[in-house]
Amino acid sequence: MGGHAFHYLYCPRMSPALYLKVREQTTDALRKLFKHVVVPTELPSKPDYGDVDFLVAGFLQASPTTTTAALDWPTMVSKTKDAFNTVHGRRGHLTPSVMYFAIPAPGPENDFWVQVDVKVCEEATKEAFEWMRFKLNYASAAKMIGSLIKPLGLNINPEGLHIRVEEVEEANVPGSMVLVTKDARDVLKIVGLDRRILHAGFATKEELYEYLASSWLFNPAHFAKRLEDAKYVAHLEERAPPWVPFVTQWIPQHYPGYRFGDQDLPIEAWYKATRAAVKEKVFTLFPSIAPEFYTK
Repeated sequence: MGGHAFHYLYCPRMSPALYLKVREQTTDALRKLFKHVVVPTELPSKPDYGDVDFLVAGFLQASPTTTTAALDWPTMVSKTKDAFNTVHGRRGHLTPSVMYFAIPAPGPENDFWVQVDVKVCEEATKEAFEWMRFKLNYASAAKMIGSLIKPLGLNINPEGLHIRVEEVEEANVPGSMVLVTKDARDVLKIVGLDRRILHAGFATKEELYEYLASSWLFNPAHFAKRLEDAKYVAHLEERAPPWVPFVTQWIPQHYPGYRFGDQDLPIEAWYKATRAAVKEKVFTLFPSIAPEFYTK
């Protein structure tokens, strides 16, 4: 199916050629309205597209009375509708940080609509924008990185990468967290991955999957343990459907039984040993956070 924000309009899936044409036109329009405009990198080898997804920040035509703490959503929606030459546009109800639009498909032979989703990074700094871009690239591949590192004492959230104080987290997870960085390059350095995920560096899903599995923090047994939790499975299917094949098919195909060939260490013991190594690496790279960590 195609875009589904406008049930009263016919918004079918698009060919790659049409997608690129619409993306180019709408990018030009959005750059007149926002300081930062990108299309987060899509998963490679997609045969068709349901919509065009944008990430934007820094609205350039806000009302003079608008404060930096309160975005002028009605004006943003109205101005974007004008720029797209459409009457169909609104702010999301369940996803209030996203604006949804439907525009006529270009070309007289195309008698249908194309859905365009515009996610707004409410903090207009370049740092915040690039962090959100990292989290959205490749259908939110950062969720897979986040899954790898969570049992190892690290969390990825909208504010950045945090390290948790183990002695505090059982009673107070938010209170156990110490901010490490809000730079995706630092995250990749910690997990042992290069920067291809930031620069559209994968031609196939296989390359992307192999990339994630090359991290020193990847352990197939971790995903076997997670799949034992029905809530995790439901969350994966609902929040990260493009990554279901990676977890349920690719990993067991390449690591039968969700195990490294010579793996004897139980996963809980591996978590404990690797968490200690992760903490040591984080403190080596970011020694300034150690005092806050040890005073928690």
